[in-house]
Amino acid sequence: MTMNPLFPHQVIINTKNLDIIDLAERCELLTDILIDSENPAECAALCNYVYAHIEAIKENLDKPLSAERIEQLSVNDPSEFPEPVIFADSDDLCDYSQAITRILLCHTLPLATTQVLSGLLMRLMNTLVDDLKKPRFLRSTIQVA
Repeated sequence: MTMNPLFPHQVIINTKNLDIIDLAERCELLTDILIDSENPAECAALCNYVYAHIEAIKENLDKPLSAERIEQLSVNDPSEFPEPVIFADSDDLCDYSQAITRILLCHTLPLATTQVLSGLLMRLMNTLVDDLKKPRFLRSTIQVA
């Protein structure tokens, strides 16, 4: 359970069968919905869920991935690894996203600013998901038990 100090309602996320990619994809979906929302109560609820999902991602970044997920993130040759994009690592992307979510929860911004920040939050989530889904394992180094 994660509590956001700016939105005192409890958000419970069952992370038992979810890895960081699943959580990030959920967060990405929530930000896609948020960007189209103009209802302040709905925006607050969505931001609270985004915040909670980001917190769950941060808590699970160091946990090992399942064998199935490792296979999805594996390539046969090192030349297949994507070129590194230097923007921010997953921890930083989570921190940036949570900071924007907190700002959006303050409800003191003009609508145009809220829309811009919601768009930025969505782009950060898209970047995080893309980063987490990049191949990072070489099949020849994976040992099958």
